[in-house]
Amino acid sequence: MPKFQKLDPGQVVLGRGRSNALKRRPFVDAIRASQAGRIELERGEDAEATKRLLRQASREAAIKVRSSWEDDSHRALLWKRVGA
Repeated sequence: MPKFQKLDPGQVVLGRGRSNALKRRPFVDAIRASQAGRIELERGEDAEATKRLLRQASREAAIKVRSSWEDDSHRALLWKRVGA
């Protein structure tokens, strides 16, 4: 017989949301731990996906951040907290 466990809906992430939540975790941790930072992309990493993950992590952490690429090659993303 299967065992059932009651969970809070906020604890349950399904489908692609689960994968994205795992990818966002380091971004959320970095935003909470520092006032500013630099994210260096490795070869083959998607620059736009990285910027999107930073934006989503910012919303999740409820901390506003601004970001900009260090140069035209989009290999390093600079970010800092803004506002209150």
